[in-house]
Amino acid sequence: MVQGTRQVMRSLEREKETLHTRVAQDILEVARSKTPIDQGKARRGWRLENGFREKRIVNRVPYIDELENGHSKKQAPNGILGPTIREITKRSYK
Repeated sequence: MVQGTRQVMRSLEREKETLHTRVAQDILEVARSKTPIDQGKARRGWRLENGFREKRIVNRVPYIDELENGHSKKQAPNGILGPTIREITKRSYK
């Protein structure tokens, strides 16, 4: 009984990790697509960082905050992450 429980727990942990990775990759992809492009530096700046028990999507381009705050009135007047999260939450993950 204990052995079976361990196998189930390991299987669930793998499934959870796979789902987290898939959602993080989707967020990264959508954020990139919603990032305004002039020379492409901000769009190329998106990265997925894997930490201990967490994943982070970051962009260390110095002006990313301005873009997030709607500085690009034509390409991303509502920023990047808000529209990204709204799009991702509409998706179904199984």
